[in-house]
Amino acid sequence: GMLGAVTYAGINLNKPQVKSSKPYPAWLVPVLSLVGIGIAIYLAYVELNQVEAVCGPVGNCNTVQQSSYATLFGILPVGVLGVLGYIAILISWLAGLLDLARYNRLVKLAMWLFTLFGTLFSIYLTFLEPFVIGASCMWCLSSAVIMTILFLVATKQLNEPESAS
Repeated sequence: GMLGAVTYAGINLNKPQVKSSKPYPAWLVPVLSLVGIGIAIYLAYVELNQVEAVCGPVGNCNTVQQSSYATLFGILPVGVLGVLGYIAILISWLAGLLDLARYNRLVKLAMWLFTLFGTLFSIYLTFLEPFVIGASCMWCLSSAVIMTILFLVATKQLNEPESAS
């Protein structure tokens, strides 16, 4: 899934889009970003307040949240990093709405870089869950899927030809 998305993006980066390819719905980036922010806020809350996570029938979120991998360098909860990342993606999307032609490519590149980092970090964390921590977290996996979709959208947008102004 995520590795395939990164491979696909690497192969197709800077390849012009086919005219017939349909654009993603305009609401997709803001909705996914807001859902991602919500998940990340919840995970940050669980980590910062040392409370039990609601896990549902899949996995063991609390084992993941109580592991040493729930914080970056033992200081920053991964959920807080997620909130910051999703906010950065949302801000770059909003900046793209301003349609400032000379900054358009830069804005698309910024969103692509934010989502690339988020996807690569999600791959790392998703690997840790079963192979190192020995548990999985539905909240973490949901965030990873959202970030991967955002990365694919950002890749497609980065490859779109610039409109003549």
